[in-house]
Amino acid sequence: TALAEAIAADIKALYAGAGGGGSTAGRMMIPIMAGSMQPSASGGSGVLTNVATSANRPDILTLNFNQTTQQHAQFSIPFPKRWNRGTITARFRWSHAATTTNFGCVWGIQAVAVGNDGAINQAYGSAVEVTDTGGTANRLYVSPETSAMTVAGSPADGDTVFFRVYRKAADAADTLAIVSRLHGVDLFITTNAENDA
Repeated sequence: TALAEAIAADIKALYAGAGGGGSTAGRMMIPIMAGSMQPSASGGSGVLTNVATSANRPDILTLNFNQTTQQHAQFSIPFPKRWNRGTITARFRWSHAATTTNFGCVWGIQAVAVGNDGAINQAYGSAVEVTDTGGTANRLYVSPETSAMTVAGSPADGDTVFFRVYRKAADAADTLAIVSRLHGVDLFITTNAENDA
């Protein structure tokens, strides 16, 4: 009957992508940890720093950003062909040492795509920023996601995307009076294919 067919279609749609043969293209996260980043050659963040917590427990491996001067770090990724070349969002994993008051931290990111035989010396696209609040020393904080970021350079399949991240120390919302420690950045992209064929 028409009702049975409609119910079957609803069930098929419900289980698509969960072993039911549906598409798994869509939103995906690309994590970039601090060890995969470098301080910018000009106005760079601190170098990769390793701080022990307790014996036989995870270390704090971070790039550190000053509280009074805006500093930057960079990384680059050859993006997968299945990326739809649309906007990207990001969130930041970070921590801080002990301090008594004011825990706001403003993080930013911007990007540009470079293709085969393209000049690397290109301007980044417009930055997006997000404010997060810490509070307790050596806790891992995960910021909200940024708004959508457009990658400059008219991205094409196979391009390398260069990213620059920073702490916006001069922002009124950035109230943390000590160094902030960046553990990593989560990039969120949208794919429109199952693989890179």
